[in-house]
Amino acid sequence: MVHFFLVPYAQAAIDATAFGKVVSPIIVNIVYPIVELMFGIALVAFVYGIIQMVIHGADETVRATGKNMILYGTIGMFIMLSAWGIIYLISNTVIGITK
Repeated sequence: MVHFFLVPYAQAAIDATAFGKVVSPIIVNIVYPIVELMFGIALVAFVYGIIQMVIHGADETVRATGKNMILYGTIGMFIMLSAWGIIYLISNTVIGITK
């Protein structure tokens, strides 16, 4: 009777391993670099906004643009860090992928 319950568990473990072997190269070679690139773009936008605020401190329109760039850069970095964390969590718990 005990063997009856262990067979589906063994089959699920094999299926998860096979799924992990198929999805692992996609996540590691495509998804992670895209997330890192987008984080880099958000970081550049953030730094560009800071530079605009520092260099053009007297011009109010440029300062407003700089504030917007800092805000959008911060939001972008937060979203990319959250996406990276969610992908990392899912890949480690469900699939067992490590970078």
